[in-house]
Amino acid sequence: MDFDKRLENQIEKDIQHLRKLGYAQELYRTIGGFSNFAITFSVISILSGLMTLYGYGLGLVGPFSIWTWAIVGLFQLMVALALGDIASIYPLAGGVYKWTGRLGNPHVGWFCGCFSLLGWLACTAGIQFGMGVFLTAYLGFELSAPNVLLVTAIIITAHSIINIFGIRLVAKITDFSVGVHIIGAAVLVGLLLIFGRNNPIEYILHVGNVPQGMIFFNFVQALLMSAWTLTAFDASTNVSEESINPSKVVPWGMVFAVVCSWVLGSLLLLSLNLSLPGLKETLDSGFPAALYVIRTALGTTMYKFITIFILLAQFTAGLSSQTVSIRIVYSFSRDKGLPFSHLWKNVSSKYGTPVYSVLLISGAAFLLCVIAPSLHLITSLSTIGLYFAYAITMAVAIFERRKIQANHGPFHLGKFRFPVQVISLLWTIFITFIMVVPPVGQSGKIFILATVFITFYYFAAMRKQLGAEFKYTLE
Repeated sequence: MDFDKRLENQIEKDIQHLRKLGYAQELYRTIGGFSNFAITFSVISILSGLMTLYGYGLGLVGPFSIWTWAIVGLFQLMVALALGDIASIYPLAGGVYKWTGRLGNPHVGWFCGCFSLLGWLACTAGIQFGMGVFLTAYLGFELSAPNVLLVTAIIITAHSIINIFGIRLVAKITDFSVGVHIIGAAVLVGLLLIFGRNNPIEYILHVGNVPQGMIFFNFVQALLMSAWTLTAFDASTNVSEESINPSKVVPWGMVFAVVCSWVLGSLLLLSLNLSLPGLKETLDSGFPAALYVIRTALGTTMYKFITIFILLAQFTAGLSSQTVSIRIVYSFSRDKGLPFSHLWKNVSSKYGTPVYSVLLISGAAFLLCVIAPSLHLITSLSTIGLYFAYAITMAVAIFERRKIQANHGPFHLGKFRFPVQVISLLWTIFITFIMVVPPVGQSGKIFILATVFITFYYFAAMRKQLGAEFKYTLE
């Protein structure tokens, strides 16, 4: 009874804090600390991201690509800490969009939110399309575009139905996914190291047949494997208005998700590399590289068993990513920041979810898969959008660090704030840069076109509205 009373009191405090920030409580506040962590951990999903792009890293620098994970993990932890410092002050759906608007101004906040939404949409499509590829291969169908797109459409539909039924169901599934990830990764790593090992530990220094002068360039490009997987940890922030005591659980949810994923991902990559049957053989197999290694090392029966864990992890990762994208659309629309905002902000009285936003994100994700049916293209676009939004957030946070210091929440960096912010800013700019140039690939071109469209819409429809209608509290 005492626990129920404390819970009610905490929820009431959260509702009052949200009201102080200028919004009424419209979404169900039912997510606890573990569920908040679970959503981010599920989106990062080493059994989804690393498995999907493992072959990409191998193709560029061979087993040496494991070192991209070590580098990215360290810097992503810095970014998670820096974002957590702000999330503790502004526990709002929309994440970086809301923070930059309050720390800086509504105009920079709107731009930051647009790039974040672009990144999250591509992230959702990338996970769903990646699962489409894996499931098509697992079922024994030809890996043709029509087959993969059909399977992807079924996956997107399933995610949409779950998201319409509400956040409680999403939270239960993502809670379950933590066990799937940990058990699945532990079983896979153990089996590969015990029964599938083909190579000595020194093999992780092997770069394949990369010309000497191209090793550094290829390694930098291979960062995508790790940079896309170990990102999107701001998922926790986008369900802040459905979380209990978000000023505390959201920052820690992000940090713990990054640390746990970093450790498990290191073990997973090590076991895959040590079990690699042959670099050229794997890359030429016409099969997803990670699945080929597992099937060759452990046999068909064990491969079919282990892949079930991978597919479940991919499914929950896509579900969580879609949930976050929907919350960003809802947050934008609540501020009249999108065309037809009155539709996207509507919350179903029956399910307590923004149903039209679910349909919008589902349709847009599938459309992106049709327009750009390439994992490399979609994941590159996602990485550019997310990291560019992080870079904008860090730049604003550095400029307005006194405002953060004056209003800091229960999670704060104290004297380490400035150096962590500077490191995070430089890192996010670097990742954005290498994903766009050189050379400007398809993802870079799409990003540039998106930027032109966003800028045009800003001057055509948003500039006056942002100046007139956005009134923020807690300056």
